[in-house]
Amino acid sequence: MKKSKLKIALVTSFIASMALSACGAKVTKSDTDLVNFKAYDGETDLAISIDEIYKDYMKSSSGISKYYDQVLEVLIRNAFQKDKTGTGEYFGKGIKLKKNYNKILSEARDSVKGQKDVAKENAKTNGTNYSTEWKAVLAEKGVKDEEELLQYFIYKLEKEEIEDWYFDNHEEEIKKEYLGVAADGTATKDKVSSRFPYHVRHILIKVEDGSNDYVRGTISADQAKAISKTVELLAQGTLSFGEVAAMKSEDSSGSSYGDVGIMTNAISSGKLGMVNEFQLGIYAYDAINYHTALNTGADAKPTILAKGLGLDRNVKDKDGDEWSVENYFDGAIQEIPYSVFVELGDVADLENNEVTGLPVEDGKAAIYPRNLLWNRYLNNHGIFVITNSERGNIVNAGSSGVEEIDVNSGEYYDSETVTLKDGSTKAINYGKDENDNISLQGFNRSNLKVKDGFITGKKKVLADEQGNVIIGVRSEFGIHLMIVQKSIYEFNQTLPTLEQYYTTAVPGSKDGKYPQDADGNDLNTYVNFINTVKTTDYKTRADDVRSKIKGFDSTYDYRLYEDLVAASGVDRNNETTKEVLELIEDYIDLQRTKNEDAQEEGMQEVWQTYVDLLETQKFYRHELERIIPEGCKIAFTKSTLTEAEKAAYEEGGRCYVK
Repeated sequence: MKKSKLKIALVTSFIASMALSACGAKVTKSDTDLVNFKAYDGETDLAISIDEIYKDYMKSSSGISKYYDQVLEVLIRNAFQKDKTGTGEYFGKGIKLKKNYNKILSEARDSVKGQKDVAKENAKTNGTNYSTEWKAVLAEKGVKDEEELLQYFIYKLEKEEIEDWYFDNHEEEIKKEYLGVAADGTATKDKVSSRFPYHVRHILIKVEDGSNDYVRGTISADQAKAISKTVELLAQGTLSFGEVAAMKSEDSSGSSYGDVGIMTNAISSGKLGMVNEFQLGIYAYDAINYHTALNTGADAKPTILAKGLGLDRNVKDKDGDEWSVENYFDGAIQEIPYSVFVELGDVADLENNEVTGLPVEDGKAAIYPRNLLWNRYLNNHGIFVITNSERGNIVNAGSSGVEEIDVNSGEYYDSETVTLKDGSTKAINYGKDENDNISLQGFNRSNLKVKDGFITGKKKVLADEQGNVIIGVRSEFGIHLMIVQKSIYEFNQTLPTLEQYYTTAVPGSKDGKYPQDADGNDLNTYVNFINTVKTTDYKTRADDVRSKIKGFDSTYDYRLYEDLVAASGVDRNNETTKEVLELIEDYIDLQRTKNEDAQEEGMQEVWQTYVDLLETQKFYRHELERIIPEGCKIAFTKSTLTEAEKAAYEEGGRCYVK
């Protein structure tokens, strides 16, 4: 590998205690504390004082980071030098690495040969000579000759081996830290912030309507039918959620039966990994859902979980008042009756008066019946569930000339009957089929019932075949119908436990690590969530869990460093060594703190952004009362309108669209 001044200085600091240079550099130290070495050209003799190096590098985080990188390399290379034959003598721990130094050396030589073949092929393709392409290969890897390239691959393979070794020997504690909550509901934070994973499935029905028009959005007839048909299939219950997803989801998750994998609260570049409404909708719903079950006043479990999800932080409403995110969403589950989705399909194509054939209000799309329903119920960035209750009462037209649904701030009331235009009433149960005698199975799967945003009421909620409540949310891409397959709130409620669910073992593995029940039956986990006969499919999912757990800590390498330093017996009596180690330890603490601060700030920002959106939406929908009433559908079905009804479609009327 290329030898920098910094690496030479490091060797002088650690040569006494480790007796190994990171790249085998020929270094000498004079009595006048000068380090003598060759320049990059390999010929020029240079010398630099230790004091000068310290002055340049030990006073900045960038300098210390370079020290850290090289000390880690020294430690890792030292581990393999002590285990060249694979005898397992790893710092006296008796731990045998899967690959010894000789095996890695062989693989590294193969990699060098492969790079030579690449250079030859590039020369042939580009019409250049081998020497030019070989230099380009070396430059791409940041090395100057074949020996440095070999060292590059040796260290790369050695580091990968140590990373895997560390994970295999610390998987359980890292997993607990990743999950964030132990089996007894207590917090499990160690080195970095937990990620609180969720396993999620969804169905996406795309819409053309942009996400910023909260009251006058429009969707196409085909989109209205797609929404209606998807919910109808889920309500009938003859197909599983996954089967409906495979048929109807308009994204890549359809091919995996709606499985979108493991979601976490990780912030990257100030954003969540998925759209806010999707991810925050699930978090908010789950917190509200389990709030009733877990909150007993002094019980700390909801506090731990709310903090992990960012629900405990304060956000500001449009008036500048601060509210806890958790309190902001209390009671905030919108309930949409199934009849809305049935009607959405029925009126999808209705764009002219069905009696006269004439366009209504100059054919403005916002007044189409499908869009009246879309804006009233679904063009809403909050969280919703689908119930089997009746719609709110339709009241008489009165002075407005428009039949309206009886609503108050967007909340929908239980009603035993619907009052028709002629004043008569009709009892409706939307949990039954068209023959009014068979309950729709989709509403009978869940034991949870909703009223006013809490799981305490009498209305049944649409759920999948396993009883998971189907959560709806509208994002910029369309309508997401989601399932929380495994929630962090299920830390110790039913088998499999949270830790068991995120196993990295494969069913049928001979090591006995795959979780089983008391009778020896394999538990249902993320790994075997899919139905397959291919062990390779299970391994792919197990590796996915492993990758998520291993990769949740962006400072994972620091763990290797700390473990290797502790195991190597570095001589801290050497003042130079001690000083460097302490500076590196301070640097590691600083980087971890910075990452945690970035995560906290990111969570604050995404929650505030989401709440700002909801506040703006509330302003347009309720304070300005710009939602067009459902009753404006009357002009599409009546041959004549009264004077009051006609006035409703004129400028200033309830049905007028600018």
